[in-house]
Amino acid sequence: MLFIEDVSESLYRVDRLLLQLGQAGLLDAAAGFVLGSFTESDDPLPVLQDHLGHLGKPVLGGWPAGHGTPNRALPMGALATLDADAGSLRFDQPVLV
Repeated sequence: MLFIEDVSESLYRVDRLLLQLGQAGLLDAAAGFVLGSFTESDDPLPVLQDHLGHLGKPVLGGWPAGHGTPNRALPMGALATLDADAGSLRFDQPVLV
C-alpha cells in the first residue's frame, strides 16, 4: 500500500511526482493507495484520478494523516488491510511496542 499526501505543492508538481512513481513501476507494484491531506493547494482529485483511477486498485481518500489537521500517526511498514468500499484501514499487527 502506498500513502500519498502533500502540502503547498502545485498540481503540475503532484502530476510530475506521480508520473515518476508510475514510470518507476511503483504505482503498479502497490496493492492500493491511502490518500492523506493535501493542504494549501488546489484540489488534487483530477490529477490523482488520472494516475490512479485506471489501475483498478483500491483507493482510500481522506485519511487523517499528513500535514493537515487532524494528523494521526500512520505506522510505516505495518501489515494492514485496506477496504476502500468500507472506507477502512485495519492494521493486522500491533503497531505500538
